[in-house]
Amino acid sequence: MRRLASVLCALSIFASGCATHSTSRAERRADENDARSAALSWLKLLDDGDYEEAFEWEAQDFRMARTQKQFVRYMQARRVPFGKTLDRSFIGAANLHKFAGVPEGNYESIIFKTGFEHKAQTAERVILVQQPSGWRVIDYRIY
Repeated sequence: MRRLASVLCALSIFASGCATHSTSRAERRADENDARSAALSWLKLLDDGDYEEAFEWEAQDFRMARTQKQFVRYMQARRVPFGKTLDRSFIGAANLHKFAGVPEGNYESIIFKTGFEHKAQTAERVILVQQPSGWRVIDYRIY
């Protein structure tokens, strides 16, 4: 009887540990999905040329000391030459808590494969930070 109690206790501990692991995996998946959705919404603003609104989606405490006007000029110079966005597909995501140059936090790096009218298939990366107001963009790159 004592052995059975020990086995049941061990199974209980194992099961609760697995449930905790599953919950954290589920939370990570939910964060990734929310961040991906935010990244796609932000990229849609870029696709539509609504750079003023895209600027508002940036995390205020991460803005690189640039004004909305500077951001708009930068995006016009960076995106307009590529032409219309033809397609975009999700490649992958990575959850980060710490990386060079930023404080610890909950970050998602989302990568898409994107085709443009005047540019061959390329990769776009959007890094977002989770803030009380939701996921906000801190970095964008086209490779």
